[in-house]
Amino acid sequence: MPFRYTVCLLVPIVLLLFTSCAAARPAPAPSSATPPSDTATAAPPPTPSAVPTLAPLSAEDFVFDQRFDVADSLVQPYGVDVGPDGTLYLFDTGHQRVLRFAPDGSMLQSWGEKGEGEGQFRSLGFGALAVDGEGNVFVVDNGNFRIQKFDREGKFLIAWGSEGEEAGQFTRAIGIAVDTAGHVYVTDDAVPYVQQFDNEGNFIRRWGGAGDGDGQFEHATGMDVGSDGAIYVADYTKKQVQKFDADGNFLLAWETGSDSSSRGTPEGIVVGPDGLIYVTDYVLGRIEQFTPAGEPLGVIGKFGSQDGSFIAPVDLAFTTDGQLIVSDQKRNAVQRFVPR
Repeated sequence: MPFRYTVCLLVPIVLLLFTSCAAARPAPAPSSATPPSDTATAAPPPTPSAVPTLAPLSAEDFVFDQRFDVADSLVQPYGVDVGPDGTLYLFDTGHQRVLRFAPDGSMLQSWGEKGEGEGQFRSLGFGALAVDGEGNVFVVDNGNFRIQKFDREGKFLIAWGSEGEEAGQFTRAIGIAVDTAGHVYVTDDAVPYVQQFDNEGNFIRRWGGAGDGDGQFEHATGMDVGSDGAIYVADYTKKQVQKFDADGNFLLAWETGSDSSSRGTPEGIVVGPDGLIYVTDYVLGRIEQFTPAGEPLGVIGKFGSQDGSFIAPVDLAFTTDGQLIVSDQKRNAVQRFVPR
C-alpha cells in the first residue's frame, strides 16, 4: 500500500527504541496533475555553509551502535535530521511533537501538540523535517497543509501553505530538504510535484507532475539535495530514484531493489557526506547505497526487529563524520549506525 533529512557530530548519538507497532499509514489521496505555475522571484538566500566530503564507505562498513529507550515512547517517528551544532531533531508524528537531543543523546527539549495554531501539528502519521545551515528547523505539517519553521530551540518563526493543488499549496506534503543556500524543497505524495521555496517560504518554482515518464512522479516521497546542487527524489510507486539539476531539469533515473523481485519500495533518501546516495526501503526493511549515477553498491540492515534491522525504515540523516541515523516507523525507533 503506497504511503508515506546533516552535519557535525563527534560524540555518539543514541538509539531511541520502543517496541510497539504503529498503525498502518493512510492511503494517499488520488494524484492529480495541475499545470505548472510561473516561477516567482527568489529572495536572496542565506550564505551557504561548507559541506565536507568523506571518503566513500561500503555498505558493509556500517554497524549498529547502541540503543536508548525514551521514557514516554515514540509513536510513528518519521522525520529526522542533524543541525550544524550536532543537535538531533526527530518528528514524533504520533505524539504531534518535535524532539531535540544533544549530541550525547540526552533530551534537551520537546515542542508541539495536536492543533492548528503556531507550533502545533496535525500530522497524518508521516512527514519529514529538515535543518538548514543556520540551525532553523522546517517541519512538514501535512494535516494543516503547511510547512512550519522554527529556530534551533523550537521558537516558532513562520508558516506557509494552504490546502490545494496550485503552486505554493499542499495536499499531502511528505518530504522536505534544504540546500546549502537555504532553499527549501517539498514533495507531496498526492499532488506529484517538487516545490521550491526560499528560506522564508516564498514560492520559487515547481516541477514534475503525474505520469510515468522521465521527470514525472506517481508517488514522490523522500528527497535530498547534494552539495553540488543535484536533487534526488524517491518515488514509492515507480520504485525508483530520479535525479535533477538545481533548476529541476531531469538528469537520470534508476530503479531500487535490483536484487529483489519486488524491486524495492523507496521512502527516504539522503546524500551522505561521502557523496553516495542512501535510500530506505519501506517494505524490504533495509537501506540501499548507490553512486550519484545510480549504480547499486550494497545494503545496510535487513528486515527484522533485532538491533541493526528494520521493519519499516522511513527517514534518515548523516552527520558529517559519517554516522547514520535512521527512523523506523513501525518499530517506533531511531537507530544509529557508525563506520567500523
